[in-house]
Amino acid sequence: MRFRYLFFILILLLSINFVLGLGVTPGRTTVNYESGLLREVVFSVLNNEDKEMQVLLIARGELNNSITLYDGLVSFSPEQKSKQFKYKINLDRELAPGLHKAEIVAIEIPKSTSNGMYVGTTLAVVSQLYVYVPYPGKYIDADLNVLDAEENKTATFVVPVVNRGKLAIGEARAVIDVYNSLNDKVGSFETDYWPLESGARTELSVRWNVDFPSGDYLAKVSVFYDGETKNFDKEFRVGDLTLNIESIFANNFQLGEIAKLEILIENKMDKKLNSVFANLLVYDEDNGIMADVRSVSESVDKLSREQLIIYWDTGGVKVGEYNGKLMVKYDKKSTDKNLVLRISDDKLDIFGVGYAIQAKGGNGFDITDILIILIVILILINISWFVFFRRLLIKRRKV
Repeated sequence: MRFRYLFFILILLLSINFVLGLGVTPGRTTVNYESGLLREVVFSVLNNEDKEMQVLLIARGELNNSITLYDGLVSFSPEQKSKQFKYKINLDRELAPGLHKAEIVAIEIPKSTSNGMYVGTTLAVVSQLYVYVPYPGKYIDADLNVLDAEENKTATFVVPVVNRGKLAIGEARAVIDVYNSLNDKVGSFETDYWPLESGARTELSVRWNVDFPSGDYLAKVSVFYDGETKNFDKEFRVGDLTLNIESIFANNFQLGEIAKLEILIENKMDKKLNSVFANLLVYDEDNGIMADVRSVSESVDKLSREQLIIYWDTGGVKVGEYNGKLMVKYDKKSTDKNLVLRISDDKLDIFGVGYAIQAKGGNGFDITDILIILIVILILINISWFVFFRRLLIKRRKV
């Protein structure tokens, strides 16, 4: 029975694609536009494999001409687990209201041999820059997260709203109409309501006693704010999730350093999912966003598991308990979970995904150590069986 259990663990591990190579943090920096904005942004490139390598840094996207990188081609030694870099944003021109983007791309350069051949694969990671230009008057951005949507349970509709206008909003509320796969309206829900200062964020919410069968549903959302309306649709699922968040690990956590969050997800569909990424929001005591970090996009094969990596720079974060939200997005859908993050100097406990995951710091075993030990044990077991049967065969030949 033990052998069968170990064999099952090995098969499970082999079905997971581990993300190695480069990392970057923060995954996204958000800036509110001001005329003549001049600002420096700090980011870190991570050497996850502790190897010697060269990395090329480039800027691309709409705002690339407004970005000055202080470094181009940089080298890492095996001892350098991360390096910190800066770039300058100089917005000396007027931009249209709305979102404007750029990307800082870190590309690992393959090594060249003496005969001119290149060895290794090219890896690239991205740190995004978002610049929001306020709209004149009143204007909002909104989204919908559906939490715990299971049959015969209580789900929560959460509508995060950001005031992108120059004027304050006296009251924002949302109405959510839910339609089944036959396009029949099965429910209508109205959220609470809140005021919203310019540039501020809030969450409108309402609970739903799910008395409908499992399946795919469509939410048509209308957000009303001071005589204006924003409409959008979002698909979600009741019942078994298409993509399940199984666990989060944050081993060897040290407050003030870059935390590596490993998120294990499972694709339960009989088809491959593309452009799957995780987005973690962490809120401060005033319900403001103190961290908005995301993984790179990955493809997840049908009926398989994948590991998504999020890097979070915890510099400036204080010991305490914080609310958070984890969203794994794919196609036009999202699997969302509310979290509680309990942070101490050398420990990060995360609650809310399946079960409590205690991700400790220090020099103890992490998941990689355990996996290596299990694989070594399995190899030794196989060698032992081979030797046993070989000796048995030799004895029978002698008889």
